[in-house]
Amino acid sequence: MVDVLVFGPHPDDIEICAGGLVLVMRQRGYSVGGVDMTAGEAGTRGSRHTRLSESKAGAERLGLAFRECLGLPDGELEADRHARDLVIACIRRHRPRLVVAPISSDDHPDHSRTGKLVKEARFLAGCARIGPAGEPWRPGRVLFYPSRELMTPSLVVDISDVFEAKLHAVRAHTSQLHDPTSSEPPTHIASEEFLELIEASARYFGGLIGVRHGEAYSVDGPLAVQDPLPAVQGRGHVVFADAAPVGREPAP
Repeated sequence: MVDVLVFGPHPDDIEICAGGLVLVMRQRGYSVGGVDMTAGEAGTRGSRHTRLSESKAGAERLGLAFRECLGLPDGELEADRHARDLVIACIRRHRPRLVVAPISSDDHPDHSRTGKLVKEARFLAGCARIGPAGEPWRPGRVLFYPSRELMTPSLVVDISDVFEAKLHAVRAHTSQLHDPTSSEPPTHIASEEFLELIEASARYFGGLIGVRHGEAYSVDGPLAVQDPLPAVQGRGHVVFADAAPVGREPAP
């Protein structure tokens, strides 16, 4: 059982797309587990064995409570009943309060189908007569992360304090990153600029909320907020002095 369950289509997606969120949640005392939909065996670079080793190293650097692989086919992942039931069983087994997955509009089919599967499985995992055996469990919401697609976020998580730790976790996937001595075919992730692109994205989304680095997420439906003030800091932070915001007189 974990508080947060993060799904990635391939072994490096959790680190690249949601590594900051994982580290922030862990800092706050929440338990986080990771699920790779595939082993990344069809990737242009690396091998199944190499990627398994790298996924273990990435999990250690993020401090995941566990990391498992559903074994679905890389590059041929389908949003079918078999895959949906695997995700339902996973949610029922770990009973998270929150699940995290790619947005369903992502350009990569494995990403978009993972988002669709997780969205459907979150709801159906709470239905007693649907899916594989297991006690029904329905997490509250799904947070969806972008990969290559431009997205208007519902919320941005401040990852400034953990950004370097996130990059350290991304670097665990050495077979996928730039190596000037490698003779393997070039890829987007293996470009010299890829880590700089991660930084540029984090700086952009961080700038939207007035912090150095941020990660963007979208959510379907409203979020329940008991105290809205921490969520509305915006570009100009609200500073409190003697229980009244600076620049505003206390209420009589």
